[in-house]
Amino acid sequence: MGITDPTEKQRVAALVKARDFGAIPLEHYIRLGDNPNGIWAGDDDAYVSHPASIEAQRMVAVKDAEAAKKVNIHLSTRGWGDYSLCEGVGDITRPDAEILAECRNLLATEHDVDNPRQSDARLLDKIKAARKAWATAPERKAAAEKAESEDIQRKITTGYCYSCESYCYGDCGHYSNDPKIRYHRQMSEATRESNYGINEGAEIE
Repeated sequence: MGITDPTEKQRVAALVKARDFGAIPLEHYIRLGDNPNGIWAGDDDAYVSHPASIEAQRMVAVKDAEAAKKVNIHLSTRGWGDYSLCEGVGDITRPDAEILAECRNLLATEHDVDNPRQSDARLLDKIKAARKAWATAPERKAAAEKAESEDIQRKITTGYCYSCESYCYGDCGHYSNDPKIRYHRQMSEATRESNYGINEGAEIE
């Protein structure tokens, strides 16, 4: 449990074996591993307020914030499809000049770039377009979710059947206005497709 004093370690080990977790000082508590469901010698309420937990949560928030600012900027194809795209990847909130320099370096050093001689103006346009798309992503996502919700409500009130996916008004014999049926069907189809190659390979072997 991260205890260096042999006497204290022996005392706390005895408390753990006796499941007397309340008698263990909080400074000895530690969650093992990065898995949030890892081993914890105590209750979750105590762990949430523990310094180790607070620091772990802070680090996760920092990493999430950094990841949220990473954007791909398409610069060029490579080898007419023989290689993956040449793209700049990084923090889109940085100054244009810094991102532009990285894009220039990629175009000059990546293997078999199809269009390496692009003007600064063209690259800056790509940077600005990527930044605009990043900045408006939450708004566009909210609008798409609202439109989907409105479409579902409209279908529910106008006789759409999610069982046969048509306006059958019950003629199919399995009428349902529950959109979850469609989601379950899509998940089942995706699972069958992902397992198809695995099962086919197993049969060939």
